[in-house]
Amino acid sequence: MRETGEPNTTLTALVGVVFAIVLFALVVFLQAFFYRAEERENVRKVVAVAPEELSQLRAQQLETLHSYRFIDAKTGVVAIPIDRAMDLVVRDGGKSPWPAAQPPAATQKASPTAPAAGAKR
Repeated sequence: MRETGEPNTTLTALVGVVFAIVLFALVVFLQAFFYRAEERENVRKVVAVAPEELSQLRAQQLETLHSYRFIDAKTGVVAIPIDRAMDLVVRDGGKSPWPAAQPPAATQKASPTAPAAGAKR
């Protein structure tokens, strides 16, 4: 006879296997639901839009990316084509030409006559 204090390993294994199967089925169901909802959303947002509207929007975005224009004529801020901007960033090693855009550590340099911070005289 079995004592009441010992666990029933057969029942525990059976419950574990059933739980694993139910969990797997739930994950598969939720994934299928997600993909179906994603497909409906894509159809609603992309396919339902008229092709000419989409091509006009695409042409407008490309024109914005590849043209020179004033952002603020009063201050002289201009937009340049993205390819030219990337070339300038590579040429300058990623450094901004404007001191205000530099991180604080990069703009603060110790003068040769002043002692370094924390140095004793």
